[in-house]
Amino acid sequence: MSKKITILVLLTILIYSAGPYQQKLCYAGIDNLIGARGEGIGFSHIVFADEPYGALYNPAGPAFVRDWQVQFQYYHPTKYGLAGIDESPYDGLVGFNYYKENFGNIVLNTHQFGSTSNPTTVTTTNNINLSYARMLNNDIAGGIGFKYIFETNQSERSSFDLDVGFSYRPQVNFALAAAAENLLRSKLTPDLPSTTEHLPRKIRFAGAYLIPMTDNLGSILAGWQLEQAGEASTINTSLFNFGTEWWIATNYTISFGIRGGYTFGKTTIADNKTDFNRWHAGMSLNFNLKGRDLRFDYGFRSYPFESSETLPSDNFLSVTYGWGGVPDYGRKTDKIYDLTKFTKRQPPQEKKPEQTIVDKTRYPEKQKPVPKPPAFLKLDVEMNVTDISISGNRRIVFYTRPQKLIRITSWKLYIFTAKIKRWTDKIADEYAVHMIEGKGIPPINKVWNGVLKDGTTLPPGKYYFVIIGEDKYGQRYMSDWCKFVLK
Repeated sequence: MSKKITILVLLTILIYSAGPYQQKLCYAGIDNLIGARGEGIGFSHIVFADEPYGALYNPAGPAFVRDWQVQFQYYHPTKYGLAGIDESPYDGLVGFNYYKENFGNIVLNTHQFGSTSNPTTVTTTNNINLSYARMLNNDIAGGIGFKYIFETNQSERSSFDLDVGFSYRPQVNFALAAAAENLLRSKLTPDLPSTTEHLPRKIRFAGAYLIPMTDNLGSILAGWQLEQAGEASTINTSLFNFGTEWWIATNYTISFGIRGGYTFGKTTIADNKTDFNRWHAGMSLNFNLKGRDLRFDYGFRSYPFESSETLPSDNFLSVTYGWGGVPDYGRKTDKIYDLTKFTKRQPPQEKKPEQTIVDKTRYPEKQKPVPKPPAFLKLDVEMNVTDISISGNRRIVFYTRPQKLIRITSWKLYIFTAKIKRWTDKIADEYAVHMIEGKGIPPINKVWNGVLKDGTTLPPGKYYFVIIGEDKYGQRYMSDWCKFVLK
């Protein structure tokens, strides 16, 4: 399966290994996290985890994904430490995220770890992980993951367990997360001769300082992990992880990401505490394809124990397609904002006779900086679309019923084939299929003939529309996205 749950490998390894090989073999079963982006940082990635593979780190992470995503990964594990000198280990992973508004996110991950060598001493292990995540409020997300692990050769054991997680992303530049992996510490059955194995319980806490900029994003992360393992008795060990991630040109068609990290501390092998030291590194290349993102990730992590080789390592290569290839941490524009506190004027105060007139040119008053309003306030309208076309004459009705009184002076209705994650007027104009605009408050319904600027007719398919408004003070408003299908 992967170094993900290959604790299974741990077992087979104990049977086929001997003497000095035993510690090396056990290594194949202690790593339960995989994912090119995540392993380029380390387990502090639980703070983000906003992708299908993220559910393997923190089941709450995918709640920040607002549309579907699919991921494919090939992971080449190091063969250092395996009992067979001619082993060819491999790992494959497929992940999918489905999002439904007002429901949350369903995430499915499947992967397999094994060896193509025949004969082999590596147990083929498989993992199916089904997770559910959703936003509990504007800042907090929760999630739970159910996993089934089974072997398809040699000992053929299996186990069921679950993961839970929470993420906190407030309206400031930091984020926190907590996750528990293998919460039940389930037993692998049936037992091997004279051997009983359980999945190791791992509890993690992590935080990040976020550095959003105009066209770049940065973050500094730190995390702590408590592992409970051991068979004769429960042994508690701790690992610490520090990492960083930076994204360049986030608002452009092509974006580039780099990351790195270091993990150190103690882990448990064969009921003994062992030193653990690992380096992480990675990079990403993201292409914004008219609202959908195509992202390529590479991840590297070193072998965490002493070795006779120069640099044994695991290497990851993944492809992600769908919504949100570039992360969007630290940027929220949907919080209700009170403009009055920036426009209210204080009444003039009468000068008291005993007051001394101060020369303000010599003693200038310190002015408190005025907070900058968010880019968009929420435009609260009920939205729907109906196709009333007759005999090939396209007639599309957009319904926009205001739910609150908002005095906007102009509006624009944009139609897209996919949602735009990070809104700018330039990106909207580039990727919009069509745009309708007007003055005053949007009408309750707007009929469009479906004719585009080039004279062609809007073809059947799935579309989204959104309304942007502006009031006389220059404050801008944005509605929710509304999906519709033309047949």
